[in-house]
Amino acid sequence: MANTKITFILHGKLKSSSSLKEKIKSIFSVGYIVHFKTTDKETGAKKSTIVALEENSDIIIVCGGDGSTNEMVNGYLSTNSTYSITFGVLPMGTGNDFAKSLGVKNAIQVLKQLIEDKSTTDVSIYKMNFINKLQQASSRYFINVADIGIGGLVVENVSNSTKLLGANITYVKAIVSSFMKYKKQPVVLTSNTFEWEGPILSLCLANGKYFGSGMCIAPDAKINDEQLQLTILGNISLLDYVKNLNNIKKGHKIKHKEVIYASVNGCKIESRGTPCPIDMDGEFIGYTPIDVKLHERKITFYST
Repeated sequence: MANTKITFILHGKLKSSSSLKEKIKSIFSVGYIVHFKTTDKETGAKKSTIVALEENSDIIIVCGGDGSTNEMVNGYLSTNSTYSITFGVLPMGTGNDFAKSLGVKNAIQVLKQLIEDKSTTDVSIYKMNFINKLQQASSRYFINVADIGIGGLVVENVSNSTKLLGANITYVKAIVSSFMKYKKQPVVLTSNTFEWEGPILSLCLANGKYFGSGMCIAPDAKINDEQLQLTILGNISLLDYVKNLNNIKKGHKIKHKEVIYASVNGCKIESRGTPCPIDMDGEFIGYTPIDVKLHERKITFYST
């Protein structure tokens, strides 16, 4: 594997970036040409990914969380690049939920072994059309979970939190706070195989199993099977939600008349009231209505 060009994209807010770079260079000192990029405030990891592709990187690794991974994917798909490249994640964000579905941890030596072993998974991609924060029609790709409803408020609260108490407690506090503000909106979901209508607390479109820092919201989800798992939380109270948090973390399906599970390969969702906020891969991106379709391509990621 001589002279493999590998680019590491580091999140701009990483406090230990200098020591991390030295460790990476030490571990990848033989057989690799190592480059480093840093995310920026405007595009996150998107611009750095595009530059790495222009430089003909063989491997691109994002050192960050779900948001940075999403930006890397959107950067790649914006270029229409067709040459063979493999992506990886060194999870260093708040939630790191997509990394859990890949089965990877924050361990550089283990990541190198996955690369040496060519241990990969071809991940399904979904494209969502939606209304962005500026009330303009927009589109974006995602590979983990999009949450219609309360999730948009939760991620905004998380982004404004100090996170000193750790990711799990930060997310729980954000959920409780969001419950106090969010009003359940009636929506209509249509697809080729499933239809549903009613008020929602949350409607999750899951390619991966996890969101919200390790909550297994979609136990049946597989990142490579070209199926979105729907988890619909209808008229759920805060008490019901808190009572089931442990079941969600353990990957158990919730047994409640207002909780519905289904599987689709794409769908449309319209709000019958106020437009619903959207959380995509851990970031608030805009509002309904949405149209989600399976993308014709897949992306190869290092995985266990």
